[in-house]
Amino acid sequence: MIREINWEEIMRWDEKYLIHTWASAQEYHGLPIAATEGNYLIMPDGTRLLDFFNQLYCVNAGQRNPYINARIKEALDRYGFLWDAYTSDYKATAAKLIIEDLLGKDGWAKKVRFANTGGEAVELACIFARHFTGKPVIATREYSYHGYSAGAGSVTAMLPAKSSISKAEPGVVQSVPGAVVSPTMVVPAPFCYRCSIGHTYPGCKKKGEKLPCILATERLIRNKGLDQVGAIITETIHGASTIHPPAEYLPQLRQLTKELGIVWITDEILVGCGRTGSWFAYQNYGVVPDIMTVAKGIVNSQIPASACIVNEEIAAFIDGHRWNHVSTFSGHPIAMAGIVATLEYMLEHNLPEKARISGKYLGKRLHELEQKHKSIGLIAGSGQLWQVELVKDRKTGEPIIAADRNSDFSGDQSKWPSKVVMYKAIEKGVLIGGFVPNTLRVGASLEVTNEEIDQAIAALDYALDFVDAMI
Repeated sequence: MIREINWEEIMRWDEKYLIHTWASAQEYHGLPIAATEGNYLIMPDGTRLLDFFNQLYCVNAGQRNPYINARIKEALDRYGFLWDAYTSDYKATAAKLIIEDLLGKDGWAKKVRFANTGGEAVELACIFARHFTGKPVIATREYSYHGYSAGAGSVTAMLPAKSSISKAEPGVVQSVPGAVVSPTMVVPAPFCYRCSIGHTYPGCKKKGEKLPCILATERLIRNKGLDQVGAIITETIHGASTIHPPAEYLPQLRQLTKELGIVWITDEILVGCGRTGSWFAYQNYGVVPDIMTVAKGIVNSQIPASACIVNEEIAAFIDGHRWNHVSTFSGHPIAMAGIVATLEYMLEHNLPEKARISGKYLGKRLHELEQKHKSIGLIAGSGQLWQVELVKDRKTGEPIIAADRNSDFSGDQSKWPSKVVMYKAIEKGVLIGGFVPNTLRVGASLEVTNEEIDQAIAALDYALDFVDAMI
């Protein structure tokens, strides 16, 4: 029996006692959610909101998946807590499913260590890479997001900060004072639509030559020193900043890492576990990494869990040492049960293939909107992860908000095209929008229906009329 909830009291407690994300106290407006189901958030009055944010693009098998729920409840009847020194059948099975069933055909993955969040998995990846190479510096890319803890935050180009909401100080931003930042360096992102180093794709590439962003990456790393740089970490596809690389980029990057003798860490926390129509996004480019981080979809986000996966050479190195760092909750049996249930369900129902098929339909519908709305400058994507660039001028690609992905997230965001879309689409019962000013990130669960896609497209069509009116 579900207890009766006084939502007025809940909202009062929420506003009075909680520290909130992305809003100051004077800006904050709570959105109460009483339940979730499939692709919907359900409000206390019964209103159903179609979620094309898929929360943080992480509920790959749909909200409150019955099979996953049942398996987690089963585990709760068996376990309270075990720390990572002990063996549970769930942890061992989760490792087997990842290494053999998901990655076995690729031939690179050897061992996995579990953690609690994507940021923690990145912390592990950085620790392993630095110890393995004996080199301190890890290269990262513009516009990247890998977490906000000390190590993960250091390889995040959008650093944790506070920003002013004052109209008198619209650009005042302060990074965390005294934060310990590990040795890192930033290299160009493969954002061909607005290249940060001044090139135009595909004219920038010449037969048999590397892309300019790859050449710049190589030069920056060599300038830093091959005795200093041990690894490069990349989101296979930029998640928060939503950038799909050109087809040549990752193969050329992988070749570069081999030539330079550095470790390639691929962050698949958002784009992995079927979201792009393959089990992992790197598989779309014909390459394999040295280290991979995963989270979100690997446990359907029903319980916090993540993993850091390493190749055979790094695994052999790790096996030869003691690792004197541990997290209380790593390998928690209930979280491991969630991973096992999620992967069993996804394998049984072939969710990556479902995402591939639904992604073709979603892409088709988005391109139909492109013909209608002058504010759409670019559409790119696959599966249930699509990028829509909103522009002032389609011919030049000029963004509506000039700062674009270099935004410091201060000042009045209500005029951001991504926010305008979010505010207007919700009038039609759909949650859709983006993290950066001019870009929409579109996708639902991997089992989204065509009817739900049509509903989202109708709401987006309505919202884009207001963006068109801005330019």
